[in-house]
Amino acid sequence: MTSDDLPQDQASEPAPKRPKRPKRPRIPRAARAPGRVWLAALGAGVAAALLALLLFPHESMPPAEFEGDGELVGDLEASVDPDLVQGMAVARFPADDTGAVEWAFAGTTDGEAPVEEDTPFETASVFKTFTAMTLADMVENGETSLDRTLGEVFSDVDFTDDAIADATLEQVANHHSGLSQGAAGAPDALVRSLTFGDAYRNALPPMDYLPDAVAVNQDSYMYSNVGYTVLAEALAQESATPYEELVRERVLDPVGMDDTVISEGIPEGGAPPYVEPGARSEEWHNTDYAAAGVTTWSTTADLTRFMTAVAEGTAPGMGALEVQREDVDADGLSEDAEEAEGVGGSLDMGLGWHVLDVPDAGEVSWHSGGTYGTRTMVALGEDEVVVIMANSFMVEAPALAFELLSDDPEPLPALMPPAFLITQTVLMALLPALLLLTFVARRRTLITQRPLDRLRLVSFLSGAVAWLLAAVKFGSWALTPHAVAAGAAGAIAAAVTVGVWHWKRVPVEAARWRWLHITVFVLSLLFSLVLAGASVFGLAIIA
Repeated sequence: MTSDDLPQDQASEPAPKRPKRPKRPRIPRAARAPGRVWLAALGAGVAAALLALLLFPHESMPPAEFEGDGELVGDLEASVDPDLVQGMAVARFPADDTGAVEWAFAGTTDGEAPVEEDTPFETASVFKTFTAMTLADMVENGETSLDRTLGEVFSDVDFTDDAIADATLEQVANHHSGLSQGAAGAPDALVRSLTFGDAYRNALPPMDYLPDAVAVNQDSYMYSNVGYTVLAEALAQESATPYEELVRERVLDPVGMDDTVISEGIPEGGAPPYVEPGARSEEWHNTDYAAAGVTTWSTTADLTRFMTAVAEGTAPGMGALEVQREDVDADGLSEDAEEAEGVGGSLDMGLGWHVLDVPDAGEVSWHSGGTYGTRTMVALGEDEVVVIMANSFMVEAPALAFELLSDDPEPLPALMPPAFLITQTVLMALLPALLLLTFVARRRTLITQRPLDRLRLVSFLSGAVAWLLAAVKFGSWALTPHAVAAGAAGAIAAAVTVGVWHWKRVPVEAARWRWLHITVFVLSLLFSLVLAGASVFGLAIIA
C-alpha cells in the first residue's frame, strides 16, 4: 500500500513530533549583598588575618650570619644562602695537619640557642660509616668475613627468597643486597614522608622483616636503610654483642666520641630538625634503625675527632675506605649520591663509603646524611677534610662540602630557586582565597559565568581552606612574608561572612547539567578533604 491508497485525511497528516525537553529556567544572578554585610566582612577579614599572624605555626627567622675562622666563613658566605640556614656548624682542616681546624657557625638550634661545636645534631646516614667500620674491624680481626651470607649468619631464619639468604655482608654494606630502600612494613610511611614526618616510627624491626624479604635488584646499587639495620643485626649475631654496645666498643670509644649517642629523644641542647628556618619537622624515632642513622645524634666536634682519626689512618676499621666496587651503577643511588655523581666521574664504593673524583679536590671519600630536617656530611679529600652539620633540610650538605674542598668555592644552586618557592607559596595561599572572595562578590564564577549556589559556595570555600592549609604546611615561609597567609585567611573569612548572607537567598544547585555539577562537586570536595587532612596531619605531628 502507498500513500496514494490512504484516505486523503490520513495521507496529509504529518508524523507526530517528539515533545521537546523543557529547558531549565535561567537562574538570575543573586542579589548584591548590602553595604552592612560587606562592612561586617571587612571586620571578620581583619580579625582573621590578625589571628592567623598570631597563631602562625612557623617562626620568622632572620638570615643566618656566619661566625668563626675568617677564610672558612668567607667560603661559606660565598656558597650558602643564609635565608635557608636554621643552624649550621662546619669544620675544615688539612688532611696532613689534623691539629689546625677551622670552625664556622651560623644560626640557632631552635630560634634562641646559638650553634656551637658541641651542639648535638641528628647524624642521619653518616652513622652508617660507623656501622661499616665496625664490620671492617671485625673482618680485620677474623671475627667474620665479607663473603659470609645472611643465610650463614642467620641459620635459624627460614628465608622466603634464596637471593636474600645468599646476599653477602659486603653486598649489604654496599647496597647491593636487594633489600628494601626505606622503612619496612610501616603503614604510615608514605603519609609521614610526604608531610616531612618520621617515616620510620612504625617500621618493622629488621628481624621481623627479613624472613619475608624479597630481593628487588642485586645487580646495581640500591641505597637501603633496611640493609644497614640487617647488617647491624648480623654483626651483633657474629660478635654476640648488642649493636649499640658493639659500635661503641669498636669505633666510638676508641676515637673518643663521647657525645655520639643513640637516643629516641633530642639530647640536651640538641638542634631539632627544620624543613627550613622557622619550620619544624619531626625528628625520627626508631632505635631498630639506628645502624642506618635513625635516632642517632652527634656533634661537629665528635665528627671532627672521627675524621681526624680517619685522615691519620688510626680509626678502627680503616679497611672500610678501601674501594670494593668500581663504577657503581647510579640507577638506584640516593638523592645526595645522584647529585654528587654529577660533580665528577664514576662513583666507587668502599664499605659504605662513597669515593668520587671531585674537580679541584681530587679523590674524596665521603658519606652524607639527611632526614626531613637535618643535613650532614663528612668528606676526606686529598688535601683537606670537611665536616658539616645543619638542622635545615634546605642545606645542600654534599654539594657544599665539595665546594669547600675546592680552591675557589662558588655559590651553590638552590634545592629549588627562591623565586619559584615564593611564587608557589603565594599562589597556593592567595589564589584560591581570592577566587572565593571574587565569586561571592560577583555572584558568578569568573570564567564559566555560572551563578552562585550553595554547592559552589561549599566547593570554593573547602578548596580555599585546603589550599591555605597546604601552603602553611608545604610553602616556603622562610622566604615568603607571613602576611601572605594572613591575607588569605582574611579573604576567606570575609567571603564566608558574605556567603552566610547569601546562603538562604540562593538555590542549592544551579547548573546547566545537574549530574555534571554534582559529580564535580563531590570530586572537588573529596580532593579538598584529602589535601586539608594531609596538611593538618603534617602540622599536628610537629605541634
